[in-house]
Amino acid sequence: MKTRIFITLMSFIIVGCFPKKVDNQKVCNEIMQADRDFNKYSIDHGKNAAFLKFADEDVTFLAPNNYPMVGIKLLEERQAKRTDTTYILTWEPMYARAAESGELGYTYGTWEFKLKASPDKISKGTYTTFWKKNQKGEWKYVLDMGNEGLGEEKK
Repeated sequence: MKTRIFITLMSFIIVGCFPKKVDNQKVCNEIMQADRDFNKYSIDHGKNAAFLKFADEDVTFLAPNNYPMVGIKLLEERQAKRTDTTYILTWEPMYARAAESGELGYTYGTWEFKLKASPDKISKGTYTTFWKKNQKGEWKYVLDMGNEGLGEEKK
């Protein structure tokens, strides 16, 4: 009886020591969808609301001419001081990559910024967003950064 219990316990330990096989393509698709949902929420509810809703508690936000902001509270304070009603920020992920564990990943793509008063002028750039799966199974961003560089387009 003791031998059977010992073998059973050892089996659980051995199986638990090996990482679970993760469908990396499925994880990448999930991250891409999270990024698209993030963009849609920004269009529907404004950039500030989207950047708060999709942020992880330990989010790090990088912005030009600022030190990194770490934590959701600092991000909330920053967003409360800035209006997002005069413009529309949209983006489209182009690529996702996920860690073998299936718990972390990143996306990159392009963004567009349009002033509502001058919709014919569009500023463009690129971005990278790092994502982490939380304990609820939701993808939340932990680091976001973007840069200008694709120029301004006049229609």
